[in-house]
Amino acid sequence: MKRNLFLCAAAALSAIEASASGFSLFQGDTTGCADAAGSIAVGGRAGDAYYNPGVLSEATTGSVVQVGSFFTRPHLKIEGRNPYTGEKYRTAGKKKWFAIPHMYFAHALADDLYIGLGLFSRIGLGDEFPSGWFGRYNSTKVDFATYDISPMIAWRATDWLTVGAGLTLQYFDITLEQDIDAAGIAGLRRYNDPSPSPYDVHQRIHGTDDCAVGWDLGVKLDPIERLHLGLAYHSEVTAHAKGHVRYTAPAAIRAAYPGFFRDTKAHGKITEPSYWMAAAVYDFTDRLSLGINVTRSGWSSWDKLEIFEDQAFLPGHDVIGADKKWRDVWRFSVGGSYKISDEWTAMASFTWDDSPINRKHADYIVPADTREIYAAGLAWKRGRWTLDGMYFFEKINDMSVSARPAEGIFTGRYTGGFSHAFAFSASYEF
Repeated sequence: MKRNLFLCAAAALSAIEASASGFSLFQGDTTGCADAAGSIAVGGRAGDAYYNPGVLSEATTGSVVQVGSFFTRPHLKIEGRNPYTGEKYRTAGKKKWFAIPHMYFAHALADDLYIGLGLFSRIGLGDEFPSGWFGRYNSTKVDFATYDISPMIAWRATDWLTVGAGLTLQYFDITLEQDIDAAGIAGLRRYNDPSPSPYDVHQRIHGTDDCAVGWDLGVKLDPIERLHLGLAYHSEVTAHAKGHVRYTAPAAIRAAYPGFFRDTKAHGKITEPSYWMAAAVYDFTDRLSLGINVTRSGWSSWDKLEIFEDQAFLPGHDVIGADKKWRDVWRFSVGGSYKISDEWTAMASFTWDDSPINRKHADYIVPADTREIYAAGLAWKRGRWTLDGMYFFEKINDMSVSARPAEGIFTGRYTGGFSHAFAFSASYEF
């Protein structure tokens, strides 16, 4: 099967789960996390092609393999208030580390022609809440990841212009879990009352797409001495997910309503955003380079989430979903690198990452807002080996949430959000 072939090819890519502004992942390469402008406009690693296939020409004069991973541990508290009793709640997702591995290969076919292959993830989201928490009628767990294979090619047209292109062949996997207030539906209590209930039904949705396809374009420009420019475009990717819905219901519910909450097949469509990336870097000295990066993410593609069941869990409820109505957003970063010695280079950056979430439709599946990211990294190169390491601290801004009890959302806010993250990679040229 396509899925099995893909997973064998991507065996190094284990579970990919992390949260980002929206659920885009910009952690495709270690140095790109610490100095995005340098990765887009200058290059130097095979993994920089994750951001801009046009810099593939800077990865090697022979062949190079790069392997690495990004590790993050996000933390966020969610506050809410019971609309019926006024009781206040506070909870947080389960604390755990998420890994985002990557692998790249680049090869120079000629002095002006280069090919590459990347295995990575451009989309990822993972969160899980304690059993019985107050927002359980909206979300109890989400695992959302893509596993991407990207063949690439770059051509150095002149000394100052290189163009690149690539395909994205993507395997898509999503799991969404939530509880259903069966007692509220039956009129035995107030619907979606967050107070404990022994009659909750657990719903688990799982879907996959064996091969969604996207494409990438990139340009690297060196118009004058010391100035480097990069521009890249990554297309939308539409995944047509197929899977199933499983229900776990208390015995009393099964006995009272034997025809309801039956497992069934399901299908849906999710369109991932496009990205425009632009960067400029200037070499102020032979050691010091500073740059700026601007990214536009097309999150208006995330208009709604709809999952169609072949068999409704209740009459008239064959569509599961909600409006999202996200918006396109900007991401800005400034940073640079300093060559300490022939072997050591230091990098640092600051990033402001806007949130695409429409607050009128905010939910607990993606509980996040605008982020501020402070990053620093070190690179060591000797002979054929290059080792990169990076750390960043991410601060997530607080965000208020308006009540929508019918969707299991209650008046409150997301607060105290932050994340510590590390990344490491090793490259070997041969």
